[in-house]
Amino acid sequence: MRNVLVHTDFSSASFDLVEKTILTMGEQTLNITMFHAFQVPFFVSDLIRNQRQPYHDLLTDSFRNNCKQIKQQYPKQVNSIIFRHLYGNTPAVFRNFVDAHDIDLIVYPEPFEFMQVHPDSVNPDSMFKKSRVPLLRQFKPKRRVVSIPEIKAVEEEAVAILRLLNAQN
Repeated sequence: MRNVLVHTDFSSASFDLVEKTILTMGEQTLNITMFHAFQVPFFVSDLIRNQRQPYHDLLTDSFRNNCKQIKQQYPKQVNSIIFRHLYGNTPAVFRNFVDAHDIDLIVYPEPFEFMQVHPDSVNPDSMFKKSRVPLLRQFKPKRRVVSIPEIKAVEEEAVAILRLLNAQN
């Protein structure tokens, strides 16, 4: 089972990225962590003024429904899909996050386009590159290996259909 981290800007494009990842990983079972980083508040007044978490308005019903839909669409490949956030922007803080969540692959498409969805959003580019976690940069769906018995079954079915069509003519 792979623990995969996917950066999200809370848009449908994030879920397209998740689907590409699932298809690229083939039959592997995945725990998917949708991830977004935020700047640590610098002033105490920022903590007092902002009673809500920065992601509060970003975690919409649409986002949650998309997570459920991915899980339902790929029940064999997706064991779990969750959202996690990080306060911080240093490689060391990110490394602690990765270790705490057992992340063993980061989806980091080439090219990576960061969308700042909140004033405190952090571009994770340098954190990803310095994390020492393998990066999935390009997506190539794994080909399914077809066994000989499967080929024979398809051939037999095709022959049976041809016989049926010939008998009708």
